[in-house]
Amino acid sequence: MAVAQAPRAHFEPSPKEPSFHVGVMGMYIFLASEVMFFGSLFAVYAYLFASHGQWPPAGTKAVEFWPLPTINTAVLLSSGITCHFGLEALRHGTRLGKGALVAAGALAFFAGADVLFAAISAMSGLWFEVGLALFGAIVQAACIAIAFSVGPFAAPRLTFYGLWIGTILLGIAFEAGQAFEFATAHINLTTNQFASAFFTMTGFHGGHVAGGLILLTLVLGRALKGQFDTQHHVGPAAITLYWHFVDVVWIALYGVLYFAVGLSGNAG
Repeated sequence: MAVAQAPRAHFEPSPKEPSFHVGVMGMYIFLASEVMFFGSLFAVYAYLFASHGQWPPAGTKAVEFWPLPTINTAVLLSSGITCHFGLEALRHGTRLGKGALVAAGALAFFAGADVLFAAISAMSGLWFEVGLALFGAIVQAACIAIAFSVGPFAAPRLTFYGLWIGTILLGIAFEAGQAFEFATAHINLTTNQFASAFFTMTGFHGGHVAGGLILLTLVLGRALKGQFDTQHHVGPAAITLYWHFVDVVWIALYGVLYFAVGLSGNAG
């Protein structure tokens, strides 16, 4: 006697979380070592600060936190947003939905800030800073449209591509800003102890950003070959963790080497 079988329920495959995948765990271990590395640099800087009666040393014309470092900060932090939501589009294989509102709100904040920074810089004739800020604002505005899956970016995979390319462009812009800053700074690596610490810390960070750009580009190339999807995205997840790390390190560097020094009034 045949027994009727109930039809099996069909479930959409959920994203395969890579949090404990060996590749992502490897990135966590690597970042732990990076925390110790940058922590040692900050410890050396703290020792130099505490062992000097005046810091920076008298006569030091430190790099001011405005305008270039502040513009660079907005550019780099916005790239963390595009990287994160690009991964989200890939993970879920759907449009960002409410996430698009979060991404757009954050990117709109940075784009508005960059336009304002460009206008203020133009008043002082700082044309490199104007160009950098406007470039950042254009990429950020484009990424807002991409987050909402506008036009050709309606497909989730294309949303990932667009936001990932935006991340790379913003990272390149940050590196260009750092290179210009190094070339035009009033101090160099051998000026004094502050200058040595400044260029060592920011230089190592810039090297890490460059390494991240290489990894982002490699991931993009593999994605274009169809090697990542909702079930397999360990590579993009790992590099997203790394990119957030360089963002956090930059916030600390900006606060210690630029903002705090600028507010102290000892540089000059």
